[in-house]
Amino acid sequence: MADLFLAASVAAGAICLGAGLLARSRAHSSLSSTLFLLAMVSTFAAMVSGPAFPATESDESDVGNVLAKIFVISSLLGFTFLWELSVVYPYRRQVSLRPPNGMAIAMIAAVVAVVVIGAFAEVDYVHADSPVLTEPMMLLMIPVVTSMMCLTTAFIMMSRHKVDDKGRQSGVIFLIGIWTIAAGGVAWSLYMTQTAGLTEDTMFALLSLCVGTSGLVFAYAIAMGRMTMSTPMAEKLKSSTKSNYRLFLRYIYLVKEQKPDFSFRVFADILRSRCWDCQNDDSFPCESIDCGQCKLPCPCRDCKKYMSRPQGLVVTRQFPNDIRSKHYLQTTPIVWLSTVAGKDNMDPAKLNLLTDLLINFMEKSHNGVVLVDGIEYLITTNDFARVIRAIDRWTESAMTSSSRLIITIDPRSFDQKELALLERNKEVVRPDAPEKWMIIPEPI
Repeated sequence: MADLFLAASVAAGAICLGAGLLARSRAHSSLSSTLFLLAMVSTFAAMVSGPAFPATESDESDVGNVLAKIFVISSLLGFTFLWELSVVYPYRRQVSLRPPNGMAIAMIAAVVAVVVIGAFAEVDYVHADSPVLTEPMMLLMIPVVTSMMCLTTAFIMMSRHKVDDKGRQSGVIFLIGIWTIAAGGVAWSLYMTQTAGLTEDTMFALLSLCVGTSGLVFAYAIAMGRMTMSTPMAEKLKSSTKSNYRLFLRYIYLVKEQKPDFSFRVFADILRSRCWDCQNDDSFPCESIDCGQCKLPCPCRDCKKYMSRPQGLVVTRQFPNDIRSKHYLQTTPIVWLSTVAGKDNMDPAKLNLLTDLLINFMEKSHNGVVLVDGIEYLITTNDFARVIRAIDRWTESAMTSSSRLIITIDPRSFDQKELALLERNKEVVRPDAPEKWMIIPEPI
């Protein structure tokens, strides 16, 4: 029976580890996904070492004490990383390591403190029926974990009014997951302190059930896009010159061209230049793609209208590496419409997932630019009526967010009725128009 509960505990930890790896694969450059993965790795280590040290005998005290130290350190680190995750997720507060600010120092100090606490963990083989942690360590662990959970909940609740509906949904799911883990921790602490008369088998069953359920909640929410940990990133500023093209926020531009060269040229120019209406001549090229830690007086950070450099997202039928090399797009996420499995690939038949991706990006971005190329391919996989309904949803999201949506089509692929439906509520762009003012018309 002991082997069965050990296997259940390891399986529950493995589910959490899988959720952490899934989050990391979905947002590999995000600080949020990194902290979440560290929390899940720590949870896995705790679930593996937790059933191990109670199985040791008094003549194996050295091994038991080492396992107890691993368990305490990994358990406390798991809750510490969850608290630190709440600092930057779903609302990212300012955390600077170079130079370190107060929040960064607190996060580092918390990790060091729990490692030092765990280093003193020992097993009591004398005063209990089975090997348990010493009473002083238990009395220290419980308030530390309780404090971490309260801090985590407080940071999530304080973020509710600073994020959109998607962010609030992610915060709720996050709280459900961590409090489910905490419920398993309560069962474990009741058994260790012998205050509720729980048997070892019952305790391990409850602990594995809670942790495994939490891991499944996280994994399902991340896989379905209901708990996203990625944030839009700005491209490196290529020069201090203004962009050559002016696209208005909350407008949808339908570009008619046989090949989307003009659309990508406009898209890359907006991302890698100063905003068209920027009045600050002190703008300068960024030395780093990730300039979030920079302390220089960046005009873009002080901008009252956009609050950030433009952030882009591309959905295309073309191969992503070709687009990056041709238009020098380094950080912009590119989603490839393809039936081939891949991290950044999107099956064109999964139109709802594509819609969720676009809407989530537009809601999060302060100065977003979205380019969709491949409408014809979507229509061949789906039907025109379904695709036009999806485009209407993208249009509504762009109109209600601080984003611009560029849709490029080949007009030869559509009849007059379909073109009329596509042009509705959009600014029509004609790169080959003889009159320059008709290329990208400005709204009156």
